[in-house]
Amino acid sequence: MAPLSAVLDLGQQASAPRVTVSVVSHGQRSLVASLLAQLADLHDSDIGRVVVVHNLPDDELPRPQHAEFELLQMHNEKPLGFSANHNRAFAHCATPWFAVLNPDIDFHFDNPFPVLFGAVAAEPRLGAVAPVLLQPGTLHAEPNRGVVTPLELIRRRLPGWRPPAEPSWLVGAFMMVRADVFASLDGFDERFRLYCEDIDLGLRVRDEGWGIQRVNGARVVHQTQRSSHRRFKYTLMHLISLLQLWFKLLRDCSCSPHF
Repeated sequence: MAPLSAVLDLGQQASAPRVTVSVVSHGQRSLVASLLAQLADLHDSDIGRVVVVHNLPDDELPRPQHAEFELLQMHNEKPLGFSANHNRAFAHCATPWFAVLNPDIDFHFDNPFPVLFGAVAAEPRLGAVAPVLLQPGTLHAEPNRGVVTPLELIRRRLPGWRPPAEPSWLVGAFMMVRADVFASLDGFDERFRLYCEDIDLGLRVRDEGWGIQRVNGARVVHQTQRSSHRRFKYTLMHLISLLQLWFKLLRDCSCSPHF
């Protein structure tokens, strides 16, 4: 395994940063470079460190010159799944909060972090929060997600179906989790490789008595790729992950409240 590389030592800051950001690159240099530049443009002292995990062989990315955060880059010897990559990044989290971001997040609007921190200050029992994800082009908000069960999949296709008023879980494209809660849950379940990790984590956060919230005042654009809608390989992986999730819920509690 290649060693960690730190490209900046920030030294002492006026106030302690509150969030470590984790980003996984699958050879997506341009997307990740754009995301780093956008994070730097926020000039947000709450962002103490950004960890980029290179899941495929790649050269290190330059740190934006105006960045106020520390940049750490990790290189995998072999490709890992979503869960394992972000769990590796979390090992370098030294802040109270841990944020998971996709490379295809676009900060089209104002900085979402102050709004997210405002929400957790108002409700200390929140274990995870997320901004509203807007679809590119239309800027329509992606709907809240309920637990993806067989019954829920049927309900979605019935006339008059509406998404839940409150989400049962938060989308892994952008979520911010209390570091102590994430650690107590042993992070993402690495038995999931690409899909359902965020569903599983959200349900476990709630089962431990913590709340989750999609914060309507915080908005970002999610330039989603929807790979599972176009390629059979990803559709199959999605179905396998759903089966894993259902079997896990049934195994953990045969009368699971999530079904």
